[in-house]
Amino acid sequence: GGRARGGGSAGPADATRPMLCRLWQQGSCHYGDRCRYVHSGPSPAGAISPPVHQGKGQICRNFARHGSCRFGDSCHYVHTLDGGQKGGQGGRGKGGFWNRPAGQGCGKGGFEGKGSAPYKGPGNDLKSLTGPYLGKGSELAKVWSMPDDQGHDDGIYCAIIMGDRVCTGSKDRRLLVWTGQRTPQGALGLAEDNEVELQSAVTSLLFHAESKWLFCGLLHGQIRAYRQEPFAEATLVGHGEAVTSMLVHESVLLSGSHDGTIRAWQYDPGSGTFRCAATIQSPLGQVFKIHLQPPASLWVGAERGISCVDLQTMQPVGNIESPARVVGLLPYQGCVIAAFANGVVKVYDGAGNEQFSHGPLGEHTTNTAVGLMRVPRDSKDVLLCGQEFGYVTAYDIPDFRARGTFNTGYDGDVMAIVDMLADGIFVTCGLSGDVVIWRWEVDGAMGLTTGIISNSPF
Repeated sequence: GGRARGGGSAGPADATRPMLCRLWQQGSCHYGDRCRYVHSGPSPAGAISPPVHQGKGQICRNFARHGSCRFGDSCHYVHTLDGGQKGGQGGRGKGGFWNRPAGQGCGKGGFEGKGSAPYKGPGNDLKSLTGPYLGKGSELAKVWSMPDDQGHDDGIYCAIIMGDRVCTGSKDRRLLVWTGQRTPQGALGLAEDNEVELQSAVTSLLFHAESKWLFCGLLHGQIRAYRQEPFAEATLVGHGEAVTSMLVHESVLLSGSHDGTIRAWQYDPGSGTFRCAATIQSPLGQVFKIHLQPPASLWVGAERGISCVDLQTMQPVGNIESPARVVGLLPYQGCVIAAFANGVVKVYDGAGNEQFSHGPLGEHTTNTAVGLMRVPRDSKDVLLCGQEFGYVTAYDIPDFRARGTFNTGYDGDVMAIVDMLADGIFVTCGLSGDVVIWRWEVDGAMGLTTGIISNSPF
């Protein structure tokens, strides 16, 4: 039995799931006839019928452009042809942003002084719009999209590679494990391999290959951990809000949370439990991303900018304040690429000195997720910036030349971009519950190359 996106099977008479829809009881289910649960019986006192249009008044871009939308009345956004566009999550097109010339520094000289400036950004002539639209017939091909009767019942928050499989975590409180598959004709796809029901929405994922632990950060603040060989599971209790980012440093699990803390967890083999050994308070509010900058600096992407923590002393070193929250921190050539929700992308050296800043341009006016990969066709490194309304913009780096923009075909924000480590293949996942496989083509041909890495899902 498959599950329709946003609601599940085709109607409320699903004999395998006769449960009453709790969202319908609360008057807030916008999936209508597509919901997998029953819409019948008395509503609780005080329940208010949901409005026809959801999405806080945001305009449905597909309907505004084409006069139609595949989601119909269950769409989260307003269906209007007046051409108006309103802001969404992250302050689309609003708010100030930093755009100082490369090498000018970041406020008070970074975390630890001026430092070196190895990163060379482009001149102003390259700060153009977001390049061509990468649609049908371009160098980027959409090779597979999750059917509506498969996958999650709600938005996807996170996705990772776990060995030769893909894991996705969702608002529907499920972790799904997928295996890559190819048809005899070479077509790509994903097949569901396993499912784990959890107590809360899955907001972050981490697989530590050396120890074989899979960590699931949850919306209510706990972390669930699983290991297959030898089998073990554990619950890490300490955070009070969503766990948004995790990494392992010297056998210690570090986790960041919306409660504004970073916790360090140590595993006790005797008891089979994880113990919280230290807690660090974020000076810049809620934590969204954490990144380890060698040898022992923890960069904390937070609500109001980036802070740095010395992991040897477990003490804060300095801050880089920002008018927008951090959505991604990526290492590149000894530097750190930081993406902010207002569409700004900045590059810092290891000491926290700003080397380059790219402001919101063209379609690229927000950031919701970022990813790095290499395009086999020209051996170029590419930064992929996921945005609202299913848009993604690609930049060749380190020169930051716009390669182009494409759309996933879904209105939800892009929440995860995962390099599949094979033939220029990557996956995007979003708040519409969508999973889409993409491939950078070689000389425009649809055939496969021979660069498949053994641990890739494909």
